[in-house]
Amino acid sequence: MAKNMLVRVVLICSLALTHSSLTQSCPSMCDCFNVVKVFCSNYRIMQIPADIPTNVTELMFLETSIEMLNNASFIRHNSLKKLIFARNFINNISKNAFHGLPHLTDLQITASLLTELEPETFSELRELQKLTITHNEIKDLPCSLFDKNTKLEVLALQGNNISQICSTVFSQLGNLRELNLGSNDITKLSFDLLKPLQSLIILKLNNNHITQLPPGIFDNLRKLTDLLLHGNQLSRIPRFIFENLISLKTLNLISNSIKQLQPRVFSTLHNLIWLSIERNQIYDLPDRIFDELQNVISLSLSDNQLKVIPEGIFSNLAKLKTLFLSGNQIEKLQSKTFHGLQSLTHLYLDNNQLGVIDGSTFENLTSLMVLSLHHNNLTMLPEGIFDPLYNLISLILHSNPWWCDCQLIHMFSWIHENQDLMQLSETVCAGPQRLQGKLIKLLKRRELHCTPPLNDLQMPSFRSMEAVLTYGSDSDKKVILRTCKAYITRSGGLNLNCELYVCSHINIHVSILKESNTNTYNHSYINEGSRCSTTKLTFTITST
Repeated sequence: MAKNMLVRVVLICSLALTHSSLTQSCPSMCDCFNVVKVFCSNYRIMQIPADIPTNVTELMFLETSIEMLNNASFIRHNSLKKLIFARNFINNISKNAFHGLPHLTDLQITASLLTELEPETFSELRELQKLTITHNEIKDLPCSLFDKNTKLEVLALQGNNISQICSTVFSQLGNLRELNLGSNDITKLSFDLLKPLQSLIILKLNNNHITQLPPGIFDNLRKLTDLLLHGNQLSRIPRFIFENLISLKTLNLISNSIKQLQPRVFSTLHNLIWLSIERNQIYDLPDRIFDELQNVISLSLSDNQLKVIPEGIFSNLAKLKTLFLSGNQIEKLQSKTFHGLQSLTHLYLDNNQLGVIDGSTFENLTSLMVLSLHHNNLTMLPEGIFDPLYNLISLILHSNPWWCDCQLIHMFSWIHENQDLMQLSETVCAGPQRLQGKLIKLLKRRELHCTPPLNDLQMPSFRSMEAVLTYGSDSDKKVILRTCKAYITRSGGLNLNCELYVCSHINIHVSILKESNTNTYNHSYINEGSRCSTTKLTFTITST
């Protein structure tokens, strides 16, 4: 009994001594976790506390009043692996401040007031793998700053005032995998700056003032997967600048001043998945510019100055799912504009100047789920234009000058038939005046004034003769007239749209039959090309 009592007393005393020891080893304004992790956050902390446990492995200072890191500030903490300073007032680091930290792998100093770094600042941190010096006021990087940090894998320097970079500053960083130089004042890069970084995977140069990319600057970055160049002042992308980036998956060129893309500038980027060139000044797309990007799933060309999208420009992008063309000056979409985009699910065409969309423009987009056409100049849409889009769940049509007369009857019918199956934007009539501002989905069919009956409008009374055209020396080779479609115009006239396959020439005869006589219009058309081609003829008949 006495022996058991003695054991209990010894255990209680031992626990009390241990608790006392742990309490005394933790600074009064810090929190300690298992002794080895210490978190200090108090504006009354003016310097590194002297009573931090010597066996600490992770140490963090958040929002303190520390202004300077003196020599050998951590000499007693040689087990330290992670050291973080966030939102302090550090404006100076002595060159031997990190002396005695042989195991430190992660050093972060963010949101402080540092303006410069001594060349020897990190020279003793031979095991350093991650270095973060962000959102300070550093203007310059000494050439030898990282010479001893050969194991560095992540280097983050964004949010400083760096304007120029010594061409050899990264010469010993062959193991670096991620480099962030974003949000600085860099205007110029030397062609050999990145040459030693053969292991680099992520490179961020965004939000600087870079005006040009020197030829060859990316030539050694064959493992690079992410390149961020957005928010600079690039006006031109050299033809071969991306030639060796065979592993690249993400390329961000948003918000530059690029006016024109060089032909085949993306020709070696076979692994690219995400490409954005929005918010530039591009006015033209070279033929086949995207032909080699078979793995791209997202492409943005929004907010440029494009007026025309060449037919078939996207035909090789079989995996493309999202295409942004918003905010351009596109006036017309032709039948093969989106040819080959069977996987496309999201198409954004809003904020353009679209007035005409060919009836077969969307015929291959069978996977499309979201189509945005708002803020354009559309007054009507061709019959059946949305019929192939059987996966559509969101259609945005508002802010167009829809003219709600009989020419809108097909769109009106489609909206009424599908409004319960998908999300439709609130689309209103711009005219005629009696319907101005009225929601199209609330219209009654009779309000569109479709007289004579719709069947008569779809099948107007005109005669089309079969055209038999011959070419070459073989008179048996024949090409037949394809189709003619008609619709009533806003003013009450009749539009006839015919499509023919012309090899040599055709003669056009249009007869207007009256009670007493017949007026005939004759016209000849010659195909001067070497091949047969499709020719579209449009007749407009109006009454006066």
